[in-house]
Amino acid sequence: MLHRPDARRVAAAALAALALAALRSAGAQEGFPAELKTVARVDLEGRRRVSAAEIRAVLKTRAGGRWPWSARVPLRLDFVRADTASIAAVYRRHGHLDARVAFRIEPRRDPSEARVVFAISEGARSAIRSVSFSGVTAYPERELRRRLYARPGRAFNPSYLAVDTLRIAAAYQDRGYLPSVSAAAARESLAVDVRYDVAEGRLYRFGEVAVSAPGGGRVAERYVRRELLVRPGDVFRQPRIERSIERLYESGLFSQVQATPRPDSGRGVVDVELRVRERAARWVDLGVGSGTAERFRSTVQWGNRNLGRRALQGAVGGRAALDGNARFLLARGEASLLEPWLVGTRTRGLLTASLERRDNREDPRWLIRQRFRGVSMAAERQLGRFARLTLAQENAWVRQSLELLDPALSGATRDSIEGVAVPRYTTHRVRLAVERDLRDSPFLTTRGSIQNLVFEVAGGPLRGTSSFSKGEFVSSWYTPLRGNAVLAARVRAGAIDPFGRPPAFTPSAGVDPQVARVPLEDRFRIGGVNSIRGYNDNAIPAGGGLALLQANVELRLPVAGPLGLEFYVDAGNAWARFEQIRAEAFLPEVSHVALDDADVRYVFGLGPRLDLPIGPVRLDFTWSLRPTRDRAALVAEPQFAIGPSF
Repeated sequence: MLHRPDARRVAAAALAALALAALRSAGAQEGFPAELKTVARVDLEGRRRVSAAEIRAVLKTRAGGRWPWSARVPLRLDFVRADTASIAAVYRRHGHLDARVAFRIEPRRDPSEARVVFAISEGARSAIRSVSFSGVTAYPERELRRRLYARPGRAFNPSYLAVDTLRIAAAYQDRGYLPSVSAAAARESLAVDVRYDVAEGRLYRFGEVAVSAPGGGRVAERYVRRELLVRPGDVFRQPRIERSIERLYESGLFSQVQATPRPDSGRGVVDVELRVRERAARWVDLGVGSGTAERFRSTVQWGNRNLGRRALQGAVGGRAALDGNARFLLARGEASLLEPWLVGTRTRGLLTASLERRDNREDPRWLIRQRFRGVSMAAERQLGRFARLTLAQENAWVRQSLELLDPALSGATRDSIEGVAVPRYTTHRVRLAVERDLRDSPFLTTRGSIQNLVFEVAGGPLRGTSSFSKGEFVSSWYTPLRGNAVLAARVRAGAIDPFGRPPAFTPSAGVDPQVARVPLEDRFRIGGVNSIRGYNDNAIPAGGGLALLQANVELRLPVAGPLGLEFYVDAGNAWARFEQIRAEAFLPEVSHVALDDADVRYVFGLGPRLDLPIGPVRLDFTWSLRPTRDRAALVAEPQFAIGPSF
């Protein structure tokens, strides 16, 4: 039984324990709301030798956006602690092996916000003093050094060791070896000595290639093997396996391709196990689009990738378009047959036959109705992995009629116009094209470039009504910027030289006689959502020209998710003759004086864009620096488009 003083001591101890528990609980609750705060700012203290952009790119802790609708970012201490390790890792990549990072959280005026400060102690930078090899005999050491990231004088990055071992192994695999490579680094103060140890092993050659298709297949095995760069008995080279996989995908016959090398050290060969999964042979494509002139455009195509089980690709398709007033513009149907291996070589041969009806309303004074029958033959050859050469022979038989729409035209004028344009003509041409494509995507491009050079000759020894030579060059570049922005630029230039007897393919009223000697569909005309925005399609000039210069610059900025903004400047013109090109016509000028036919068109604009898997959907608002005959200067012209501008 407790005495009264003992009972009091026990009670006092219990009260003290309860008070201490309450204080601990209060302390825990006081720390807990920090997790509910939002990040107002993130600052880097002590940073000198590494860019802030590189550090911020690895941080999980980020401040909320500046836009009013931007989401508030909660403060998470686990993110902050992880970020200290990430910052230290960035410094180690720059040679600061002794870098230390701490953090502190400071309150703001708004009690719901906090400022996160990362305090950085950079330390001295360590550099590579020497790079040495052991066991290297089958590969020239000088060439091997060129492949390495680790080089004397560079800041020491520990990740160099892992990456360089892979690069050394890849270099050996391109010469028939399957080496074992290890790396070590010895540090002495701020100097680091790097050594790579290579166990080369024996020389390997390709063995057998086993081809299998899960679930069976309709593609004959010979059409698989003809794409392979692997030949039994050849020296083993890993890049040949990788390129063979790419060629099988390029054939369009397979949805999955997997190649597994199986080294046999006893025989000194590498057998390859190749597994392919075929794509469905038949396909149907449907599409819709919109442009300035072709306000509604639809396409349909049906095809078969493996006709007669001979890896031939056949397709039948159609296209139709209406203008903004729902009037007929275009209807086209075509059938094509593709042979991927023409005359036993990896040259794609394409035969196409087409029928087309077109109503041309670009000149409001008359309507030109045209009917086309066409046959073309093309041979396409890959030049490496990113370029291709195309040689084509194209034939068109055209019938056209003219309907005068302007009631103000006099009878004599009507008779003279109707008697000028030829009612039917033929065009036979040879076209040579070279394309180099380094883009990461043809629809939502963020980096890379593409160049096209085309030269063609029509008529002359090929006969036909029209005779002319034509050359065109187009080049586009895409540069990634901070914040996933993209700067896109394009230049385009072209020239046409008519020769031979001078027929007139369109009414000559308002059209230069030299221009009238070239069929309307072959003349240079620009304008529209894919060239000079704010103008109708092919409106510069409506009658076409023989010389072309065009340039576009566009800044594409992401805003939220797939929604973005684009800011652009377009410039260019198509001239009837080269003599009309004047240096003073290239000077941009804000004026109320109307542009004449020889002046370069300058426009600028902006608009929202929605990036979808099929390409962007755009709404462009364009302003022109000077007025034209049918539009005022500095007045926004809205245009809707589906697809990239370029």
